[in-house]
Amino acid sequence: MEKRRIPAKSALLLVAALLVIPSLLFTGCPPHIDSQYGVKVTGDGAGGAIAIYEDELGGNIYDQKISPDGNPAWGEKGVLLGGSGSQSYSFSNLNIISDGASGAIVSWVDSSQSQIRPINHIVRLDAAGNLVWQRDFIYFNEMIGDGQGGAIIAFDSVTPVTVNGVEQKNLILFRIDAQGDYPWGEQGVTVPRGNYQDNTLQMARDGAGGVVIVWEELKYPADARPGETISTGRIFVQKINGKGEMVWGNNLLVHTTAADTYAEWPQIASDGSGGAVVAWHRGFNGPVTSGSPQAQIVDIMVQKLDAGGSAVWQANGLPLEINKNSGAVLPLEPSVVSDGAGGAIAVWRDRRQETALYAQRVDAGGALAWQAGGIKVAATSLNPHHQVIAGAPGEALVSYSFLRDWETLRVQKLDSRGQTLWQVNGVPVVEKSFDGYSISSDGQGGMIVAWGVNGGRVGSERAYVQRIGTDGRVLWGEGGVKLN
Repeated sequence: MEKRRIPAKSALLLVAALLVIPSLLFTGCPPHIDSQYGVKVTGDGAGGAIAIYEDELGGNIYDQKISPDGNPAWGEKGVLLGGSGSQSYSFSNLNIISDGASGAIVSWVDSSQSQIRPINHIVRLDAAGNLVWQRDFIYFNEMIGDGQGGAIIAFDSVTPVTVNGVEQKNLILFRIDAQGDYPWGEQGVTVPRGNYQDNTLQMARDGAGGVVIVWEELKYPADARPGETISTGRIFVQKINGKGEMVWGNNLLVHTTAADTYAEWPQIASDGSGGAVVAWHRGFNGPVTSGSPQAQIVDIMVQKLDAGGSAVWQANGLPLEINKNSGAVLPLEPSVVSDGAGGAIAVWRDRRQETALYAQRVDAGGALAWQAGGIKVAATSLNPHHQVIAGAPGEALVSYSFLRDWETLRVQKLDSRGQTLWQVNGVPVVEKSFDGYSISSDGQGGMIVAWGVNGGRVGSERAYVQRIGTDGRVLWGEGGVKLN
């Protein structure tokens, strides 16, 4: 198949075509670009994969489809989307989601066509790799699928708004439907927020074209001394339905911390019924010793919200009671996915005898389904960079760095009883160094893993995709499919 290039639009759909409020003209900094090199991937729903990658530093952005048997479907390197023109690797600014019809919606940051600021291109490709539509924004923070062939994007307004003496950094959301239109209008939906904690926004679709969002807001103690930085955290949620209407009032307060405690790292997953499950870390501002009352405060918290926004589990959040029988293990960095049956599976890291990943399942009624303190998923590195996706009902698929950071990449599968199904400490996918990586379901009970290797000054950039079958076997050769 001949390599194809998507043509640039003659007139960008810049913010002026989308917003009429001058304060939303995105005059802030462009999105952060780090030095990781990697690939973003999504399953095509039939055992294959679609991946977006950069061929080299500051080079071209490609989209490639891999068939279920591991063969490239869109030419030697894939569909040429355009250039990045970046001075750093574009991994953190690549996004891809399935369109539900064997195609994908992808985005990348293009610095090559503008001397003022980069442009975020958002493109939908059909199952054959043909361009369906392209839309352009100055920047955005998050993108998820709307479940109906389109996408929902979110970003912070650059110019704060002062309400009752409090400076608010409002959230703005756009929905782009399967045809590339804007069903929520060309100004989007504005969600007011107070003391928003940067980079805490997370989104999950509601199953009907809408989205449920979660974020953290800071609330400084009333008796704080001038310059004191200790703050408490409050976790808020809001639902925007398929019509673009905020349906959970003036935002719902899911959790607020008591004195000397804080909340951070909010995560969210759909509950499959129009609501959501939220998880976060609750910590203590001060020393923590094993067996102390302070140790009981440190925990992973979860809450389920039904379609109407009512809290289903314990008020102010359900603690997983990780420290109850395990001493001061300091659980950190939770991830959460639906269990497919109205509950959720949370995964986190802590240090008991060794640094490891642990998991706990909470059933639809709010009962802890697995052993006290959670089940051990695998030993891991100090910074495991773990990701988790839902599998079959009650199951989860987990990826993480093993032993030394960014050295070995492994994956593990958990069944509904909390048992690890694959080999001890997981199936090795990469046994040498790697940079950024991403995962997705293969739609068949297994998973897709994509990663990059930065060759540095004496090497070359390399991007790979691998499929892991439901039984833990690697299906696309020992080293995966090389994209470039």
